[in-house]
Amino acid sequence: MKMRSLVTTLAMVLTIWLLAAPIMSGCGDGLVSDSNTNSVENVKRDDTADMDVVEAAEDPGDNKAFASMSEIRDAIVSILGDNYWPDKKLTKEELETETGISADMYEDYLAEKQSVETDIDMIIIIKAKEKYVGEVETILNEYRESLMTKYRDRPQELGKVEASRIETVDSYVSFVQLGADTEAAAQIGDEEVISVCQQDNESVVDIIEKTLFDE
Repeated sequence: MKMRSLVTTLAMVLTIWLLAAPIMSGCGDGLVSDSNTNSVENVKRDDTADMDVVEAAEDPGDNKAFASMSEIRDAIVSILGDNYWPDKKLTKEELETETGISADMYEDYLAEKQSVETDIDMIIIIKAKEKYVGEVETILNEYRESLMTKYRDRPQELGKVEASRIETVDSYVSFVQLGADTEAAAQIGDEEVISVCQQDNESVVDIIEKTLFDE
């Protein structure tokens, strides 16, 4: 009897153990699965963070890198050569006196005019602060109008003013009034003076834009 009881007990223990094994195995599998899921989620989050960094690096936003004023001037001189006559750089104070554009309105500038009073070749490029771009453009238009009045009785100089250009590219506002020697054109007529100066001014406006965007 004791032997039978022992065998029966062992059989019951073995049966219980066999029935419990799959359940224990299932619990173990569940823990592994949870661990893998967390790892995958972490990888996804890390990848997303990396993409954010890449996108931020590829999108410069407002930090645009434009050419310096000296590079712009060099580019202008390279195409005009001896026909670039401005030889006097204006200080911030002289620029404000000349045009009304104050230093608090811009980040950088280039302002040069001819030191000889009888000629009026000049160039002004203002890298305006964002909130002043429109105001700078308005001031330069008013300045141009004042020159039209000033030189109305001097046809050759007036022709240069009439041919002048005001151009805004991004935050850069330019006033271009060039033309160099217009004596030969003046012999033909006032319209020829304007035409000659317009050609130089158009070339300069074009090279300013190309230099700014490094084209």
